[in-house]
Amino acid sequence: MSLKVEALTSEVFAAPAVPDRKMITVRPIAECLKRKAADELNEQESTVAQELEMIKTWIRQSGHIRGRLEDQFLLGFLRSCKHSLERVKEKLDTYYTIRSVLPEVMRHRDPLDPFVRKVIKMGVTVPLPSTVHPDDPKIILIRGDAFDGDVCDFPDILKVFTMIGDILLRDDDQMMICGQAAIIDLGHSSSSHLFNFNLSFLRKASILNQQASPLRQKGFHFINTPKSFDIVLNIFKGLMTEKNRKRTIVSHGSSLESLHKYFPRSILPAELGGKLGPVQQFVDEWEQRLVDNRAYLIEEESLGVDESRRRTTNPLAEEKDLFGTAGTFRKLEFD
Repeated sequence: MSLKVEALTSEVFAAPAVPDRKMITVRPIAECLKRKAADELNEQESTVAQELEMIKTWIRQSGHIRGRLEDQFLLGFLRSCKHSLERVKEKLDTYYTIRSVLPEVMRHRDPLDPFVRKVIKMGVTVPLPSTVHPDDPKIILIRGDAFDGDVCDFPDILKVFTMIGDILLRDDDQMMICGQAAIIDLGHSSSSHLFNFNLSFLRKASILNQQASPLRQKGFHFINTPKSFDIVLNIFKGLMTEKNRKRTIVSHGSSLESLHKYFPRSILPAELGGKLGPVQQFVDEWEQRLVDNRAYLIEEESLGVDESRRRTTNPLAEEKDLFGTAGTFRKLEFD
């Protein structure tokens, strides 16, 4: 639960004492996270309140953005952008703009809807609860073989992915400060999953999960990869930003021993040779967590942009394929 920072001025983010200073509402964080935020994200406790107020003023004055103004939410963007206000503005604009052109992902996100509930229960996206150190990147497990193409399509999987991401953005300080590492378990899945949708949608999805997302990637680890994985990896890299292509990208084949060199068994589920027990318990926990946050997730549907009121350049203006004009992937290469 959030705490009034006014009661924590010696410990949590407090602006310099000035007359009529507005209170901000954020969670206190552990000392190790404070140090990491200061050292790696340029976070200064004395300026956070002022920065948040400037962002809120910009959103209100933008005219076209219908966005959240909660301090904790906006603090996630500040951390993602290393407290560069210009980068925050750009990312927030992109965040709401891309969501507005993805109705198949961003609409009908009611976790009590029978179909949405069925997709949630598949457990394709599973945040894992533990890390070796409290300031390590959090771990997201993506289970390719949990994706049942006879039940749903990729946009439905991405819908649940964004639902989980919205809760992590609001609630998980370790994730927002330390970033996330993805373990992508392809299991017995087929690379044909990647070809069930058009390139335009893939490009939208990549923007949603990279340029627009405040959840920072720290690495990608593939396990149980199929023979055709070189093709899949080339598509994956072709969709990445240059920054993410420089992140750690490791294919472990079918070797759990190789995976355990990066992620010890103590923080992995049984299916990956770990000691946390079956992954289904985390699928169940996140199903309930999404249900508990139903009102928040449904409220997200009312947020976005009104292009008729925009006074600035659309951040996706160069992505013509997003607005109905055929496009190609210039960076897409096949071996």
